[in-house]
Amino acid sequence: MRAGIAALIAGYVLSQFYRAFLAVLTGDLARDIGADPGDLAISSGLWFLAFALMQIPVGEALDRVGPRLTTAVLLTVAAAGAAVFAMADSAGDVHLAMILIGAGCSPVLMASYFIFARIYSPAVFGTLAGAVVGAGSLGNILGAAPLAALVAATGWRAALTGLAVVTLGVAAVILAFVRD
Repeated sequence: MRAGIAALIAGYVLSQFYRAFLAVLTGDLARDIGADPGDLAISSGLWFLAFALMQIPVGEALDRVGPRLTTAVLLTVAAAGAAVFAMADSAGDVHLAMILIGAGCSPVLMASYFIFARIYSPAVFGTLAGAVVGAGSLGNILGAAPLAALVAATGWRAALTGLAVVTLGVAAVILAFVRD
């Protein structure tokens, strides 16, 4: 189960990354597809809206289907969103991509909490939950200077394609190692 928990944490790192990475791409997206800062603010808001709207269905899916399949399937949706983003030709494409990414990232933190609540004593739940949130904060860091360096080296489309592959890989590891 350690690999499963590590994969869920990696998913949460990606979730934190995806909620913060747009600022790094502002200049590139304005130049390449004409998306201005207002468009990207809408895209960011759509990420949060999709993420929030998914919380009730995610809760039900965690109870009925379990964290393994719920998280693997939805993180695959996030990977598809990153792929849509990589192919974006307009601000509307970025909006759609961010909706998919937001919906896809919606279960990863709650899936971890769901598992912690079922297999660990209540005395350690807060410590485990805090550790996941703390580790997930690395996503905010990765969405700044490291992403800027990657985009400078490869371009934003290649960077997002790589992120789609990484996200799909994390979904596959979750499917393989998380136990309900």
